[in-house]
Parts: sequence; C-alpha cells; structure tokens
Amino acid sequence: MVNLPEWERHLQQKLADIQRDGQQLASQAAAVRGRHEVSGVLVEVDANGDITSLQIAPGVMRWTSQQLTAALLDCHRKARADAKSKLARLASQASPRIQDQLTHARTRSAAPEQARHPLSEAEIQAADDHYFEKRNLQSGWT
Repeated sequence: MVNLPEWERHLQQKLADIQRDGQQLASQAAAVRGRHEVSGVLVEVDANGDITSLQIAPGVMRWTSQQLTAALLDCHRKARADAKSKLARLASQASPRIQDQLTHARTRSAAPEQARHPLSEAEIQAADDHYFEKRNLQSGWT
C-alpha cells in the first residue's frame, strides 16, 4: 500500500527541485552575453540577440558607409552566434528534466507553421456547415 502523505512530500520535493533548477537556468540565461569585435567595431548582444553595447573606434568613422554597415552586420551576426553557443552550452549542463523540456520546446518551435491567410466567406460558411452537419450526425442537439 502506498503511503500517500509520503508520496505527496516526495512529489513536492521533486517539483521544488525542478522549479529551483529552472529559475537558476533562467537567471543564468539572462546573464548570457555574446560579443564580437572587428577592426574597432564591437557589438555585444543579450541572450535574445538584442544589442546591449555598441562601440565604434574613432578611426572607423572614416570608413565608407558600406564598410561600416558590413562590419556592423558581421559583428552582430557573430555576436548572436556567440550568445547562441553559450546558451547551448548552458542548456547542456541543465538537469535532464529541463533538457527534455528544452528539446521538446525546440522541436515544437521548429515545426513549420502553416501559412496563415484569412478565410474567404465561402470557406467560413463551408467550415460552419461541416461542423453543424457533423454535430447533427454524432448526437444531435440536446
């Protein structure tokens, strides 16, 4: 026979452990920064890839706009890749239960979304007709 109070305490402890691990991982992820520097242009990004710091050396201001644009875009792309690799390393060190959830979340978000387009009036009417026809065949209206 199962000792219910002991089982509940065990589950509550497991839940507290998962919550603690999740909060710890979230705070560590929030502190992640990716950086890249090229010829006097430095870009730093947060875990979302948003720029948190941008430094441009005075000599860079003599570059053409195309050169500066290329350097900024390159730095930003590489800083985001740096942050992404740091997040992946952090996730690989997480508890197995959290790793499973991260994997599950990644596969869900990687699934191709169906193209979303507004339905025409005819499509809406056909969907309504199908629903009500199916409803009537199953059990009728009560």
